[in-house]
Amino acid sequence: MFINLDKENTVPLYEQLYQDMKKKILNNHLAGDVKLPSKRQLSEDLSVSMTTVERAYNLLIDENMIYTKEKSGHYVVPTEVLYTQDKKLTAIRIPKKRESVLPLGKVDTSIVQNDVIKQLSTAVFSDLSLLNSGDKSGEAVLKEAIREYLYVNRGVQCQTEQIFIGPSTEHLLEQVFYLLDYPKVTLEDPGYPTVKSVLNRLRIPYDTAPVEEDGINIETVKQLKNKLTHITPSHQFPSGAVMSLNKRIRLLNAVSERDSYLIEDDYDSEFRYTGRPLSSLQGLDKNDRTIYMNTFSKSVYPSLRIAVMILPPELAEKYFESGLSCNVSRQMQHIVAKFISDGYLVRHVNRVRKFYGEKMKNVVIDLKKRYPEVEISGEHTGMHFVLRLPGADLRWAAEKHKIICMSAYSSAEDFNDTVLVGIGGKSAEEIVEILDEFLGEV
Repeated sequence: MFINLDKENTVPLYEQLYQDMKKKILNNHLAGDVKLPSKRQLSEDLSVSMTTVERAYNLLIDENMIYTKEKSGHYVVPTEVLYTQDKKLTAIRIPKKRESVLPLGKVDTSIVQNDVIKQLSTAVFSDLSLLNSGDKSGEAVLKEAIREYLYVNRGVQCQTEQIFIGPSTEHLLEQVFYLLDYPKVTLEDPGYPTVKSVLNRLRIPYDTAPVEEDGINIETVKQLKNKLTHITPSHQFPSGAVMSLNKRIRLLNAVSERDSYLIEDDYDSEFRYTGRPLSSLQGLDKNDRTIYMNTFSKSVYPSLRIAVMILPPELAEKYFESGLSCNVSRQMQHIVAKFISDGYLVRHVNRVRKFYGEKMKNVVIDLKKRYPEVEISGEHTGMHFVLRLPGADLRWAAEKHKIICMSAYSSAEDFNDTVLVGIGGKSAEEIVEILDEFLGEV
């Protein structure tokens, strides 16, 4: 039997022998019930050890490719012919993503409490009871920790049965759209691109309403009469606008009157640098028309992959009936639960709020000194700010310097003079240096 073994190859010899004989059997080069060489004979023919041949034969026996006859030897199991050949693998084309030098979704990893996370992880992964499946909607201990934290810090009012966990807001958005039978949606313009991506993927139609200085235009929302409206009221993405209390009340009244819902995405509300964070819109809602969403991507770190939504009672019941699930490991949920309940999250948020607040202040002061003609907004909250140069078209320079132009997040042509600056991934000095190069070409 001709078998070619490459003794210089990193693949073990027994594996090479097994694969070669398997291919010969499937191609019918070794027909059914044909007797194979003895282990000793094959060992001598191939100049390999008996152990190598024995391991290869055992693998073929395990796959029912060969069988043994007592005191006779090994034989090929009759099988259907499968003419195999190496596949010609086609290169997969993956669209190249152009990464911004000042991205909006990064945090400064130097201030993440990695030692605490490591300590909590060790304790949690030692708990063998977590190896079995848990509550499909999320762990009760995490829900309770989130309920208390959001009540104290964001004024959110709910029961733990209204809280649902997911790996991302994108995942939770898909669940909400399912629960509401894939309704037509009203989005802010400019607005959060992830929502549009989910809607396009699910082929759900949507309309847009312009964002004003104090939030989404209420009259447009009323005229559109859609079942669902997505908003970022505490720090509008990407404009940085903060929805006024008066507008929040008007919006809640509008959705209650026509039996529709709001999604309040509270993605980085903890990072308000002047005064306390504004209370959530959900906490003001007495008619249960608000779906609250938040994530730990900004407050802890992005790869944590845990987000939360709070559903009105009617939708919460529908969630349990539908059999939806959270798709987050129990261990990671318990780590985050301990991080919150042991007080680490509050201390961490207070610490990073001060850290990012100082960075934001230093960058803005420096830029205003250097470029008095530049308008800056949205710097009082969150981890990015808006930079505008009235009358200029910044798109070409922004593309060249890998800076995000706000026109990319809008269907209107009103934002070609505006760019977005993330402060999470770079130092204040690096941010100013990058913007120096960018503005120097405008």
